[in-house]
Amino acid sequence: MSDYLFLSDDKIFYTLEGEGEYIGQPSVFMRMSMCNLTCKGFSSPDSPNGCDSFISWSVKNKMSFDEIFQMMEENNYIEHLRQGAIFKLTGGEPMIAQKGLLHFMETFVEKYKFVPRIDFETNATIQPDERWVNEFSATFTTSPKLTTNGDPEEKTYKPEVLRWHAEHGSGFKFVITSDRDIEEIWRKYVEDKEGINVPLDRIWFMPCCGSREEHIEKAPAVAEYAKAMHVNFSPRLHLLLWNMALKV
Repeated sequence: MSDYLFLSDDKIFYTLEGEGEYIGQPSVFMRMSMCNLTCKGFSSPDSPNGCDSFISWSVKNKMSFDEIFQMMEENNYIEHLRQGAIFKLTGGEPMIAQKGLLHFMETFVEKYKFVPRIDFETNATIQPDERWVNEFSATFTTSPKLTTNGDPEEKTYKPEVLRWHAEHGSGFKFVITSDRDIEEIWRKYVEDKEGINVPLDRIWFMPCCGSREEHIEKAPAVAEYAKAMHVNFSPRLHLLLWNMALKV
């Protein structure tokens, strides 16, 4: 098996988790390149590509495990992980590279003698290997895409994968653009005939925005939706703190 991964232009960085269940918690992000969705429907004046990380994940940086470990050691990321920071495997869509990531984590544990706290950021279209849960105690922050994301439903909606995440207690984080999204969430994820049935306390609503200004404008309405539907509200903390700039 190859000892390399394709990382985005962000590569690896240390920051605070900006969204969802673990918001505000110290996290070492490793952003993988490539994605199987476009999210072109999320475009806005301040985020013209739709996906807020498109510029980064659309670039491939082939890095050996040794190069990744060297970067992590030089920037003290290993010690952050030892102290309990989340190892956030994100993208793009990191599950595209899950075979390589499993090999990477095997190598990591052999080298550093501990299992970091792993959380995936995934669009829930690719089935996770059970080893992530059984061997690495990984958690999953899913961000399923609604029809407003602009991709065909057959690409974004995978009931068997979504059932797996609901059964394993994953967090479900939804980008909200209008009240039409609420109806779709209830039909597909809460009262679903496919058996997905996500508990309300495992759902987070977030505003669709690409800057601090857009967040300030759109977040209050989304917060009201969350209150009315008895689900969690998530700000996009990184935008509020650092606007459109990446803080590492």
